[in-house]
Amino acid sequence: MGNRQWAMGNRQWEKGQWAIGNTMAVGRQYKIILQFIRTIMKKKKKSKDKFDTECWLNNIITDPYQVFAELFTSSECFYLRYFIRKLIKFATVPKIYSEKPPADVILYKRMINSTIKAAHALKDKKCSAIVVDKDDLLNTKYYQSHYMFTDNWTDFPRFVTKKEYCNPYLAFRKFFNYKPLNKWIILWRGIVDDALNPDGGGYLEHELTVYVHLAKLIESAHLLDVRETVHIGGYLKNRVEENH
Repeated sequence: MGNRQWAMGNRQWEKGQWAIGNTMAVGRQYKIILQFIRTIMKKKKKSKDKFDTECWLNNIITDPYQVFAELFTSSECFYLRYFIRKLIKFATVPKIYSEKPPADVILYKRMINSTIKAAHALKDKKCSAIVVDKDDLLNTKYYQSHYMFTDNWTDFPRFVTKKEYCNPYLAFRKFFNYKPLNKWIILWRGIVDDALNPDGGGYLEHELTVYVHLAKLIESAHLLDVRETVHIGGYLKNRVEENH
């Protein structure tokens, strides 16, 4: 009886160990599969939202021109220039930028971040689909938007050169010749962080040059939005009456 009980107990113990081992093996397999799925989803999401628009638009935009269109439905070209200038100023002094709540600043940071990435996608394009008449550069059809809070003066670019005005893609190429995409993203994030940091006020190398490049980026995106984008999210733009 003793040997029989011992043998039965040993078999039960072996079964228990097998069951535990099997459960652990299944658990490990489950973790591996779950990790694999998460990795695939992360890569899929990362590649899908290549311009990082979901974080501020709650929508994934894959067309760089539509990124510009959404930017200028949210803000005006002249204000974005002003906003960038003020942030750079406060990033270089030991004061906090307080003209807008921090949440709004972060929102604008994300919008401009998406604009930088959208411009990068277009930097190798040679020329605009719209040929600007060099004898009629001030025609408002080349630069005036359709929004009610803008006019001929506020929409007119201040920083792009004549060549960049006629072909905004030139400004994009110069922008990324000055710094590659990843360094622009890091620099822009640092500007915003320092502007909101009471202990900020660090040294920003070539701050005027950085500002001019960012201002040209915004103006060039604005010019392309005016000339080449006829719809926003599938809805036609309501353009203002053009003056000739």
